[in-house]
Amino acid sequence: MMVLCLDFGNSQLKYACLAGDQLVDWGTIKEANFLSISSICQNKQIDSIILSSVIDVPTDLINALKDFAPFHQLSSTSLTQVNYKEYDKTTLGVDRLALAEGAQVLYPNSNHLSICMGTCITYNWVVDGHFKGGAISPGLMMRTKSMHDYTAHLPLISPQMDFPLLGHSTVSNLLAGTMSGIRLEVQGFIEEMRKQDPKLVVLICGGDAPFFIPKLRAFDVQFEAELIWKGLAALAKLN
Repeated sequence: MMVLCLDFGNSQLKYACLAGDQLVDWGTIKEANFLSISSICQNKQIDSIILSSVIDVPTDLINALKDFAPFHQLSSTSLTQVNYKEYDKTTLGVDRLALAEGAQVLYPNSNHLSICMGTCITYNWVVDGHFKGGAISPGLMMRTKSMHDYTAHLPLISPQMDFPLLGHSTVSNLLAGTMSGIRLEVQGFIEEMRKQDPKLVVLICGGDAPFFIPKLRAFDVQFEAELIWKGLAALAKLN
């Protein structure tokens, strides 16, 4: 069974095709229209489609997807393996529903904290299959862009794999504040959560994760680049 997973975020429109648990194709979509999506389906037998979107999606695209294959748009009413009795599911973004589900699929017998480093940095905490809570903070580009946009003279910096704890120039100060700031934030969440649950599994994903994974290895984190796709594929089957 091949599932087409669509993840429409604030920064990118992404897709992945999964056959069972295997990721067979993935990439980005230029525009939210059926022509763009149908082009990636050529020579593939798509058995179902699931859409996770934090942006408004044109109605004609939804209708076209429904005609193309069995379709489900992820929402707060979707069936999930994760239990939300202790959390108001209607206030949780669908991307976070998918991430929590992916973590639950990978670690069904463990408590887990999934951290996604994208436009925003999101934290999702699940204990015994129950969603307990989370957090949202500005992501890397949001931080660098806001310091440039809201000041007269601070430059817009580019992320770097090698960044200092403290800088010795304006640019290196900005790198330290954003990159080391994020690293210390994530590290702090992990350390505080592990005080409550020393065996907590920590999963990290998202487009900006590769900048920080090398400096977080000592904290026993798992880099799961396909986390949202695994969650969406599981939700497609469940719904």
